[in-house]
Amino acid sequence: MGRLFFKLYSILVLAVVVYYLVVSNLDTILHGTLEKYYRDLSGGTYTLIEKQLIRLPEEQWPELLSLLNKGGGYQLQLLPVNSLIFSPADKERLMHGEMVVLNGSDTSQSYQRILQSDWLLQFPFEQSESEDNQRLSRSTFNLFEKLLQEKPRNHWQATLEEISQDFSFPVVLLNITEMHLTDPLQQRLVEGEIVWQFIDDDNDYLYHRVVDSTYVIRMGPFSEPLTLNYLQTILLLTLAVLVALATLFWIYPLWRDLKQMGMTAEAFGQGDFNVRVPLTKRSVLHRFGEIFNGMAGRIQGLISSHKELTNAVSHELRTPIARLRFGMEMLHTSTAKSDRQRYLESMSADIDELDTLVAELLTYARFDRDKPILEFQRQAVEPWMSDIIKQSIVGNNRLTVNYRIIGNNNHYAQFEPRLMARALANLLQNAQRYAHSRIEVVFSQEANRSCFIVDDDGSGIPENQRTQIFEAFKRLDASRDRETGGYGLGLSIVQRIMQWHGGEVIVTDSPLGGARFMLCWEEK
Repeated sequence: MGRLFFKLYSILVLAVVVYYLVVSNLDTILHGTLEKYYRDLSGGTYTLIEKQLIRLPEEQWPELLSLLNKGGGYQLQLLPVNSLIFSPADKERLMHGEMVVLNGSDTSQSYQRILQSDWLLQFPFEQSESEDNQRLSRSTFNLFEKLLQEKPRNHWQATLEEISQDFSFPVVLLNITEMHLTDPLQQRLVEGEIVWQFIDDDNDYLYHRVVDSTYVIRMGPFSEPLTLNYLQTILLLTLAVLVALATLFWIYPLWRDLKQMGMTAEAFGQGDFNVRVPLTKRSVLHRFGEIFNGMAGRIQGLISSHKELTNAVSHELRTPIARLRFGMEMLHTSTAKSDRQRYLESMSADIDELDTLVAELLTYARFDRDKPILEFQRQAVEPWMSDIIKQSIVGNNRLTVNYRIIGNNNHYAQFEPRLMARALANLLQNAQRYAHSRIEVVFSQEANRSCFIVDDDGSGIPENQRTQIFEAFKRLDASRDRETGGYGLGLSIVQRIMQWHGGEVIVTDSPLGGARFMLCWEEK
């Protein structure tokens, strides 16, 4: 769970960092947009100034600028090209006649080269509302007045229409009687001030009365770039999109893995017991996938074991039941007392065989379930091994059984005594069936590895059949009957016990000539 939320928080932090970088570098990102906006605002003014300057000798240029700067507006300045430091890219643009905008802490200055001279015209822009708009437009209105006063009044309309072609916004000439302004704005206009009329985000106008006339010059409306009009909205939408993408990036792998687990569970429920959840280790659901796969493996093993057990039980029970049925039929038809006694003894032996088989099946079923809780104990090997051998070989006088301990002098071992006793007893019973005359039991210990070794002098086990003997109900001797005994479950139980101990069962050739079984495990 911690890994899941850490991933989510990391993605959200990344989204916030990206948003912060966007905001902190907003000036750089919007520089091109602002530059275009300023160029649209002042482009017409620059064009008109150039047209005026080209008609004058260079030494009269400051006089024209002084005339345009009257009235308290932002001051236009003439500066030598080499008096300012520009980046190589900006300087290259200036030399090609483009406008360059440099942003300061409070103002943004725009520069444009005048004609092909070594002079720059500097025009300041301060980012504010009413007063700044008035100051920004002062020089432009002064330029309009100068141009109109050079013409007869009946040509003013045509002159202004011609001038407006150089501007990105409308410039019109109106009669003051046509104006629809509030009384305070009307009064300021009559007094010669520049009036700003803000209607809404898309409509605002600047007015200025032409001196000594009833005419008013109106500029506007001004269309700001979309990124400036809706900057706050765009930034909020950007943050929302970043958070949405971050959440999608986090939730999609989770949804994909959940969908994969659902499909796997559905296939497993429909009987495809080989299907597993293919989740990578980087998946947040990797642990759940491992649990599901482990559960699926156990269920598959139990179902497979159940099928094998059912098939084996039906096979093993069929023979003694058939003999019982045959014995009962013969018992009904036989009249001789000796024959009837023989049939009764045979039926009793069949019943004993069934009883033994049921006990073996119950034991196998118990050992075939999940791993029990093991209680490992430190045992003195020699007395424990001696007791197991005596209990397993009792009543068999034809065999010689020897046992010994080799390895280090520490004759103690760590194991689960009850289960290990069952495993060693099964090996001893198996050895009794096939040994001719001799069995040897050895306990070996080297470092942390301990082994019980059981050798017999029987016929041995072919190498190509040594893995098959641990399969349930598997018999290598097809002729086994009551004389040899066994149902092929003992070695399966031994293998399961050693798996629970974290060890293994090894089958090799014995120095005595028969088979050698080794129970080996690493002590913890």
